[in-house]
Parts: sequence; C-alpha cells; structure tokens
Amino acid sequence: MKNSETIELGREISDVHRFTAYIAILLIYFFYCYNFSLLSILGPLLTSDYGFTQTQFSFLFSVQSWGLLVGTLIAGTCCVRFGKKRTLMGLGIVFALCTLMHIIMVDNYPVWVAFRLIAGMALGGTYGTSVGLIVDLFPAHYRGRLTAIASSLFALAGALAGWIASRWLGTDWTIVVWAGIIPVFFGVLLVLFSVPDDLALTRERNAKVLEVSAEKVSYRSMLKGKYLGIAMMCILMSGMNFSGFSGFTQFVPIYLKDEVGMSTEQWGQLIATQSMGQFFGFLIFGVIGDFFGRKKTMVGMVLCGVMIPVYMALDIEMFTAFNICALLFGAGLGYSGVWGAYYTELFPERYRSMAAGFCFNMGRIISSFVVLFIGMIADSGIGLKTALFFPTAFFFIGVVIWMFLPETLQRKKNEIVAK
Repeated sequence: MKNSETIELGREISDVHRFTAYIAILLIYFFYCYNFSLLSILGPLLTSDYGFTQTQFSFLFSVQSWGLLVGTLIAGTCCVRFGKKRTLMGLGIVFALCTLMHIIMVDNYPVWVAFRLIAGMALGGTYGTSVGLIVDLFPAHYRGRLTAIASSLFALAGALAGWIASRWLGTDWTIVVWAGIIPVFFGVLLVLFSVPDDLALTRERNAKVLEVSAEKVSYRSMLKGKYLGIAMMCILMSGMNFSGFSGFTQFVPIYLKDEVGMSTEQWGQLIATQSMGQFFGFLIFGVIGDFFGRKKTMVGMVLCGVMIPVYMALDIEMFTAFNICALLFGAGLGYSGVWGAYYTELFPERYRSMAAGFCFNMGRIISSFVVLFIGMIADSGIGLKTALFFPTAFFFIGVVIWMFLPETLQRKKNEIVAK
C-alpha cells in the first residue's frame, strides 16, 4: 500500500485483511448514523399518534445530545485505557440495546428520555473511536478519503431510514427501529474477528508520552497552550454545524407533513433524496479535502446556508423543486466529511483517540439548546416555518469560524516527504 510507512496499526496484515477491518468498523458506524436518523423519522409518529408535543420531541434530541457529550469524554478515556477496538464493540452493544427499549415502551415518555440519554452516551463515543481506528489502520495519504467515506454513511443511513419509513412507518413502524438494531450485533462480531487489537499500540503511545513528560494522555493535557484555542474554535464550528443541520432536519418531516401537506411517501422520498445528495457530497468533498486542502470544503457550508430559504419558499405544487433543493442541501452537508481527518491533524498524534470525537461532539451542547429553542418557537404563536429559518445563520457563522482555523493538509504532506 502506498505510503505504508505511515501505517500505525496492523502493519503486518494484508491489504485484504485491512479493508475487511475497515468494512467491519463501517458496519457499526453505519448503524450509529442510522440511529441518529430515528428521532427525525419517528417525529411525525410521536407527535401525532403518541401525543408528544414539539417541545417534548425536541427535548429528546437535547437529552440525546447531552448524553453524547458525556459519552465522548468517557469513550475517549476508555480508548486510552482499553484500546479503541474494545471500546467500539461495547458502544455498539449499548446503543443497540437502548434503541430496543423504544419498541418495548414506545408510549412512555420518561422511558424515551432515559434511554435516549444512555443511547446518546454510547453514540457520543462512536465517532471518535471509529475515526481513530481508521486513521491508525491506513496511511496518511488515504485518511481524508477514508474518513469521508465513513462520514458519507450518515447520508446512506438517512436514505435507508427514509426509504423504510416511506414504506412501513404507516403500517408497522417497528421495522424502522429493528433495522437499526439487529445489524449492529453482526458488526460487533466482525470487529472482534477482523480488526487488529490496538491495546499494545495504545500502551506504547502512553509510555512514550510518559518518557517525555510525567503527564498522562488526558483531556487536561490536550487542552493546553495553543491547542486550547484550537479546540474551542473547533467546538464552536461543530456547534454551528449541528445547530444548522439538526435545527433544520429534525423538524423537516413534521413541517412537510403538517404544514406543506405531504404524504409519508412524499416526505420520506425527500429525506432519501437529501441523504443521497449528502452521500455524494461526502465523497466529492473528501477528494477535494485530500488534494486541495481541508478548508476548501467550507463552500459546502455556504451552500447549506443558501438552500434553506429557498427550500422554505416552496409549496406542495413544487415537488420537483423540493427534490432539487433537498439534493443540493444534502450535497452541501458533505463538507464535514473531512473533519475526522482534519480534527485529528490539528492536534499532536498522541491525542488521536480523543481529538476528533471531542471537537466534533462537544459542539452538540450548543445544538442541544438550539433545537430545543426551535421546538419551543414552533409550539408558540410564531410557528414552525418561521423557526426553520434560524439554521441559515448558524451555517454562515460556522464558515466565519472556519476561516480562522489553520489548514493541515500541506503540513501532513511535508511530514510524509521528510520521512
């Protein structure tokens, strides 16, 4: 494999074995992404059939987001102590079992709150753990594209959820949930047997740090000097990303059903169209990020901010235009596909298990309050349609923040040449 000297985990395994391990990681990652789509997809069901208000519905997202923050910190520590492989398997089992509880006690709102919190904790650690394993398994030259492919699964998972919902949400909604549970356990088994154990590598890294400094690898040691400022900017940028994305997409099915008047089949198709656009956006921006620079992908963030007002100006007679807007909005969302590589590259190598997940998921604390705020506005006299214009501003604020962060691609290329 090209630039194989930069591989850090499993240098001795074959390329076939390496990509098998990659697929195993992606299987858990795919249904981690699918799990994020569940709240949005089930929104019309929960608010119409089970009597949840839009404020209650948005609070479920906030609770899940708060769990994500806690889970990010716990998982990062577990990765350092037990290795990323073991941590990833444990996280998959937990969020699958928590999701199962929504079938067992669907009409019990406190149960939804409790298990969205626990599931959120497991989901919060999955991104950083998965990305860290992928980065360790492959040469630096491929990491941007491979992490972008992983991120693109969010779009495919959303498309699958939209497709399943359009066919079974009105007849047997549990199929939507079961589809996100059963495959996770197969993914855990594949990771067990195909992913190299990284515990020895983790201990070696920790020992090297202790040779240079008595300070252990921790979030406290990571957030020092210039890296504290970088982390804060990354968290703010992620916060704007999630506020723009979740503040809009969490309520779109409800908006399309209740205010535009679309059928389940129609709004399910739009969700699938948006997700397919996002899939291709991840792939396109992954290539751009690897060859032209990570920051060049911010054009997608601009596109997202532009498309929301256009989307909200359409009515049910303009279904084709809805599809075009959904496709373009989804494609724009691909800008975050390089963040897995970008966030790890902004920090020293020893923090690879922590940096991506921390910077990515801690931004959710911002969006958790934004989504709750939008839900409260929707329940007020202002209405949902007006509330859904707010996410536009968050995308543009995110662009401004990104402008002040450094580019990492050229630095990495220089390091590879120097070796």
